Amino acid sequence: MDLSANHMGFIIASYALTAVFLLGLIAYVLLRDRQLRAEAERLERQRKRPGA
Repeated sequence: MDLSANHMGFIIASYALTAVFLLGLIAYVLLRDRQLRAEAERLERQRKRPGA
């Protein structure tokens, strides 16, 4: 690979943008999973409570 090519800045920026996007997507999925698990646990506790 020719690192002195004119378009090397574009390639590096593309990889960096892709990495940022993928990390953001992973963070979103993990946080959403945590929220859904907490909600499911809350609903399960509410369902098991007598008289609820």
